[in-house]
Parts: sequence; structure tokens; C-alpha cells
Amino acid sequence: MSGFAIAIIGAGPRSLNVIERLCWKLRQQADLPSITVHLIDPGVAGAGAHPPNQSQLLLTNTLASQVTSFSAINPDDPQSGPSGPSFTEWATAAGYRRVGARYEKAAPDQGEPIGDLDYLPRAMLGEYLSYSFRKIVAEAPARLKVVQHRQVATDITTCPETVVLEDGTRLPFNALIVATGHCETMPGVEDRRREAFVERGAKRNAKLAYFPSVYPTEKLADIKPDAVVAVQGLGLTAYDVIAELTVGRGGKFEGEVRDLRYCPSGQEPKILLFSRQSLPYDARGINQKGIDGGHVARFLTASAVGDIRERRRRQTGDARLDFVEDIMPLLRKEMAFGFRSATTGKDIDPQGFLPTDEENRVIDRILSARHLLEADSLAGFQHGVVAHLRSDLSEALKGNVSSPFKAATDTIRDLRAGLCAAIEYGGLLPQSHRHVVENFIAMTNRVTFGPPLIRNAELLALIDAGIVAWAGGPGARVELACEHDRFTIATAFPQESSQVEADVLIIARVSGHKPLQDMRGFSRQLIANGFARPFRNGDYEPYGLDVDRRLRLVRADGSPNLNAWAIGYVTEGPRFHTHALPRPGRASTQLSDAKLLVDDLLATLCQKSAPQKQAAEPLESLS
Repeated sequence: MSGFAIAIIGAGPRSLNVIERLCWKLRQQADLPSITVHLIDPGVAGAGAHPPNQSQLLLTNTLASQVTSFSAINPDDPQSGPSGPSFTEWATAAGYRRVGARYEKAAPDQGEPIGDLDYLPRAMLGEYLSYSFRKIVAEAPARLKVVQHRQVATDITTCPETVVLEDGTRLPFNALIVATGHCETMPGVEDRRREAFVERGAKRNAKLAYFPSVYPTEKLADIKPDAVVAVQGLGLTAYDVIAELTVGRGGKFEGEVRDLRYCPSGQEPKILLFSRQSLPYDARGINQKGIDGGHVARFLTASAVGDIRERRRRQTGDARLDFVEDIMPLLRKEMAFGFRSATTGKDIDPQGFLPTDEENRVIDRILSARHLLEADSLAGFQHGVVAHLRSDLSEALKGNVSSPFKAATDTIRDLRAGLCAAIEYGGLLPQSHRHVVENFIAMTNRVTFGPPLIRNAELLALIDAGIVAWAGGPGARVELACEHDRFTIATAFPQESSQVEADVLIIARVSGHKPLQDMRGFSRQLIANGFARPFRNGDYEPYGLDVDRRLRLVRADGSPNLNAWAIGYVTEGPRFHTHALPRPGRASTQLSDAKLLVDDLLATLCQKSAPQKQAAEPLESLS
């Protein structure tokens, strides 16, 4: 049996998981042929969206102790012990310590050791992922060869099947894996209109600028200190912008978290925040559950979702679910269960559990934030937002067990199995799927997957210092004030309308993977050449390439591709919540996906190359 050539497009964490699984299979099965992996990515192998050379100011929003690149020694048993260090363990071994507010390689008598509650910079995560790649490849069996191609893949051909690189190199493959993750989207109509506005107006207003994307954040250095900067988006990307325009310009924070103060450098622009709802993200509570602890789902389980789906099938003939009617009551019940458990400090019997009216009011307030959205004016809205940030920070400092509010929101982190069972592979009615993508995910990101609490303490200090304020409220929209050569953020409040002008507009959000709008174009070529299609749920097209339950790319006619797979964020659409990294000691969707893909890939290639199939197509053309 001759060797296989596997082309992997994208060299981020998902590719690491795949390569590690290939290593495992080769160790376990002596009869497998040799494998050459062509790893195609212009970036640092392993790092993906986390380049090691990015700004040290940008933090992860997951505890480093809860991040790993490695599977267990026995991938079928998460408790069998790790095959490599966690992010925290690597950082400690590499000599990193917390020195003031920064993380640096330092002598043992300097600073403090990194602990289980540290949120480390994303640049360090990039280093860790790069180290993980080198370790996995260095320990790989001799029959696995990994060849890096630090280029962009531009096209894919058939007869023979090859990946075409930007320098014209053609790499034949027996199997293709797409693991490109996030993509940079081509400019839309609104982007082009704003860019033209800036080009015309910059002659009269030298501060006028438009940033449709944030990264790399170093480009924000072009913003002048006397500019007014409007930041659209209040998620984690906005915190990156704020960090670059404040501490990144020489400002400093002083004092403790509960009473943090900001000392300006004088180089900070005025920063104004807004978004679709203009609601701030809640801070993550201090982790009191240990590295591998979490909420155990009692109500929103995969089994419960299966029962609801079967009931829908019997009643309507259609097994697709309505997310609001079928799933949200179970999610709310989980939150209420977490809230009551933290309030009473006792183990609650889930049998017969029903939320009280007061618990339902608490959940309503958390999820909808009507007390903020119903403000009469911009001043009233900002006053409410600041009060909410202070109250939420106080709850976050209590911890995700001691604070009933944080215990309630933290339950959502551990409901992924039930949510995936409901959402994935077109499991929802199309309009319901739209609601999940455009509303539910934004809401859960705001209340559950927010920043480390230090970031909101810093935000409050910046508000107190007059550096940061709100540009608008719910429904804020961007207008082009041509007569002033500035952007206007307009909001219609019940009591009065507000118009706030800015010289710079920054779009601080990361869009999903739209394959037909990918700037690099490889996804477009996959589709054009018949290897793949965008995912659609009825008349709704969210994000991502379509895959079947074996992660095979789906062709335009709905048939699975026989030698092309996809994994990770590029499949966010048919899949759900594909971007999280594996967690030590716990079962991981990312690792199970790598296992599923690699096992199917090898079984397929081995079957096609078996002696009885030798009269069929050669390995160079397996579609």
C-alpha cells in the first residue's frame, strides 16, 4: 500500500488536533501506510488567529488553566492523563511570571507565579500553540511527515486533484482538509461608501478615518490623539481597541480592582462606544469550580432535545425545532437551577424543580436587560450602563459559585451538548436558526462569555477619567455628516434624539465565515470547482461551508465529497460553537471532531487503495 498525501488548508489549532490524531492512529495501527501532510498557511504553524507577534495587551477571555492543545494519553478516556502541558503549565515552564500588570519571562524572584486564575495574553497563546505544533511533529511516528508551506492556497483543481499555491506550486493530494477558521470579508456596499466618504473628507478633516476591521491592532497607531473615536461593537474586540488606545499609548492603571484609577498619558483619543443594543458585556466571575469543574446539565440535555424533536415529528411531521418555544424554557430552567443552588448553598433536587416567579424575573433581567434598554435619553442610558457595570463587577468578584447571578449565567457555558443537539445540521426551523445566529448568540456572549473582570474594572476607570463614554443607545446607527466631514452616531430615545459626532469609526467585531465573501478566495474556488457549497437552512444562509455528520464537505447537489473534509470555525453554520479550545481533563468537541474526521479519512483512503480496488481510479484522483 503506497503512502497518502493529505493537504490541510489552515495551520491553526484544529490542524494541530488533526495531526495529533494522525500520530495516534499511526502508532496504534502498524498496517497504515506512510502519510505526508502538506500544511498550507502563511502564518505561524499552530497559532492560527493568535500570532505570537501581536500586541501583548490583548488578553484571552478563557482561563489559561482551562486551555490545552493536547488530547489525553488515551483519547478515548479524558481522565487518562494529558499528553502535553496546559497553557498555564507551558507558560510556567517557559519562565513566564506576572510582573505588575504584564506577563514576562522573569527570574524566580521577580513578580508572581502564574496561577490557575490568570487570563494570559493572546500573543502568549500563539507561542503556546506554536510550541504545541513543534512538540506534536517532533514526537510523530517516522511514517508521518509534515511539510509546511507558508503561502496562501489560491485554487483547487481536478484531474488530477491539486491545491494551487500563490507561487504557482501544485500539490497533489489524496485527501483535503479545510481548517481555515475565521476569514477576512471582502468590503461590502456600506464599507465602500464609508471609504469614499473618508477619501473625500480627509482633505478638510485630517483626523477622519474608517477601520472596517481591527486587526492587526498596530494600525490603530495612526489615530491622532485629538480625534474622537467611535467604536461600533461592545464585545471582546472592543476591549482590544480600548487597550491599544489607552495603555498602548502610555496610560497606566493604579489601585485595586474595586477602586481602579486611570492615569492618562495625554495621547489617548476620546473613545465613544455603541452597538446594535449598546449594552456592555458582563464580566466573567472568578472561577470557583476548579480547572475541570462545571455545571451539570439537568434539563437542556441532548437526550431531552431528542425527546422534544421526536414529539415535534409526531405532532407536525417535521422534526425541526422552534428555539424560543422548545429550547429557551429549558435553558432558563438551568439558569434558575444554578441561581437557586448558589442562593441556598444547598444541593437542589432537579426532580420536580420549577423556577419561582422571582427567579423568572431575575432571569428576564439578565437576558433582556430591559431596565437599561428603556432609558429615555443618552445621559440616562449611560448612567444606567455605568451602574450596571459596577453592580456586575461586584458580582463577578464574588465568584461563579458564590454569586447567584454569575452561577446562573455560568450554566450556559456547560449546555453545549444540548444546544448542539438542537441547532446543528439544520435542526431548527430556518427563522429560528436566524434568531439563534442574530440574537441568541449575541445575548449569550454578552452575559456569559464576556471579558476577564479586570477589563470591566479598567473600563469603569476609563469612564471615570473621561476617556471613554457611550456614543449611542439601543438602535444606534451611523450616518455620514458630509457638511462636517465626520461620522454621526444617531439614536432615537423616547425623550430626545441624540447625535454624537466622531472623526474615526472602528468596526470592532469579527464576522462569521462567509465563504462567498472570503477575501482570500479559496472557499470561493472550492465552491466554484464543485468541492463544496455554502451551508443553507431552508431560505436562511448563516455562515460556513456545509458538511455532513462525518465532516465531509457537501457538494452543490447535496452529495458528500468523497475525499474532502472541513473542521472548526469554517463549519460554523451546520455546526455550533466550533471555536473553543479543548479543556484539560474534559471531553472536547474539538478533539472528538478531529477523531471523527481522521478515522473516516483513513478508513476511506485505505478502502480505496485496497487490492480489490486497484483497477479503479489512482490515488491522485479519488473523487
